[in-house]
Amino acid sequence: MAFDLSDAARQEARRRAEALRVALPPARWVDLTGAHLTLVFLGEVPEERVPALTERLAAAFAPHAPFPLGLAGGGTFPPGRAARVAWVGVEAGPGIAAVQRDVVAACVEAVGHEPESRPYHPHVTLARCRESWPRPAAERFAAAFAGPVGEPWTAAHGTLFQSRLSPKGARYTPVAELPLRGAA
Repeated sequence: MAFDLSDAARQEARRRAEALRVALPPARWVDLTGAHLTLVFLGEVPEERVPALTERLAAAFAPHAPFPLGLAGGGTFPPGRAARVAWVGVEAGPGIAAVQRDVVAACVEAVGHEPESRPYHPHVTLARCRESWPRPAAERFAAAFAGPVGEPWTAAHGTLFQSRLSPKGARYTPVAELPLRGAA
């Protein structure tokens, strides 16, 4: 369950990431064609449960008004240590926390999803480090993503994606678009 990125934000993130690929230690870089802002990762969902999940998700999105999203700032997980994951941050109004909470609740009800114990940190993963990056590499990555990344856009609907793993990484197929209040 996710919000898609705007084309402009996706292109700018791609441009910055391409410049870093040769400058940083080896990593598995995400194909930004399918990159999105994950609200909740469900893992395997039995096909017969998808209609009920979609119905609950539609009800979770419907009460929320569209709101602005933007990519801004970069960082790594775990913070302050050798990096395993490199990401670009997401700027969003307070609406995202309420949407994410309601989406998680819908997933718990529909498919028995076990929620994360960690607080939600909106971000888009750009790279997974084969070997942990030392702090100077993590800092170089973060510096390349300082400030806004592309123009902000309006989140008008969430997307339920199906992911299929391949040797080249995950491939995402939209299953359902779920509009926010007043969005078509």
